[in-house]
Amino acid sequence: KSGCGKSTLADLITLVIKPEKGEIFIDDIASSELKLSSWRNQIGYVSQETIIFDDSIANNISQYKNNELNEDEINQKVKKAATLANIDKFIESLPDSYDTLVGEKGIKISGGQKQRLFIARELFRMPKLLILDEATSALDSQSELNIQKSIDNLKGEITIIVIAHRLSTIKNVDRIIILDKGEIIEEGSFKDLSKEKDSYLTKLINNQNINL
Repeated sequence: KSGCGKSTLADLITLVIKPEKGEIFIDDIASSELKLSSWRNQIGYVSQETIIFDDSIANNISQYKNNELNEDEINQKVKKAATLANIDKFIESLPDSYDTLVGEKGIKISGGQKQRLFIARELFRMPKLLILDEATSALDSQSELNIQKSIDNLKGEITIIVIAHRLSTIKNVDRIIILDKGEIIEEGSFKDLSKEKDSYLTKLINNQNINL
């Protein structure tokens, strides 16, 4: 539900806020022992609000951040990020391909394409952890499906945390954690939790008409 603590939990994981008690461990290392900048450099974060620059698709993905790489290496990383974000075929269908100018705030591309471009930008940095914070909540069904494919492409590549209200977005994830009033009330796979007739997940499935 709204206000149950989803974004707060993400803030704890990214160490934007510290727990009032207890400790957060990253790969068995206490967060208090980690260098904050080092951990945050390993995190990609995609929210509902996309930020797109009035520039080419390639530059929107790379943001000129890897000056130590030559042009060919940057182009290869841009294309790999686009493939993982499931936007490569769309880009390659454009007359100017990766050199296509997207316009101010990405006015020349759709909302779903902007979101996948945003994901590609985060993946260009090769994060160890990618957080999608309600990244599909404002999108139509087809755009959401494309981003689901992006998530599936990343399986085994990096750790992904998906914060979502719509169950269709998280149907294929390895583990679902359901929060209520700041506490974990259910945890498990979609398949296992949906078998329990009285589970909170089953009630959501019935409310949202999810086909199993």
